[in-house]
Amino acid sequence: MGSNLPNPDRHMEVLYRVTFNTYGQITDEGLTQNNQVGNDQKKNNTRWTADAPSLGILAGSVVATAGDGLIGPCTGGSDSTADKAVGVAINDALGQAYESSSAVASERVVYCHGNGTVFRTDVYETKGTDGTAPVAYAAGDFVYASQNGLLTNTDGMDNTNLTYSTLVGIVLKAPSGADPYMTVQMRI
Repeated sequence: MGSNLPNPDRHMEVLYRVTFNTYGQITDEGLTQNNQVGNDQKKNNTRWTADAPSLGILAGSVVATAGDGLIGPCTGGSDSTADKAVGVAINDALGQAYESSSAVASERVVYCHGNGTVFRTDVYETKGTDGTAPVAYAAGDFVYASQNGLLTNTDGMDNTNLTYSTLVGIVLKAPSGADPYMTVQMRI
């Protein structure tokens, strides 16, 4: 399947959509979370480049309900939002230089959801929660939100119990050295 995707670097392309949504005001953390500083899993992600956005929800990351009428990054442990995923962001919350920053202006994050939505992204975890063990993906893998709000096929909380993780989707095409994009069919 051909694509007009740019050189890989934090991009998402929706191939088939069920629903785009902007319900709920974006949380402050949705605009200020640091994407490169924090736990070892986040710091050692090989998908980040020097010019990767360091703040805010990224296109391709999982978003969650974060309170009454609030949508934010799907981060943290089972006692926070990691088990409350509602969709996947289709735009970076802060936007890019010289383009519209709709989340900042509207205080809303646009996300897709709906069983059957298919998207491609190069934003996902490349390391386990310890920050060293590589994560390998294969067609048919279930993907969940990691502790950092990125797609992963291992438990984002403690690598042993998926009880509190919402199933986000199923991998249709795994990333490879030649093509770092992962294709996922959503289940939420």
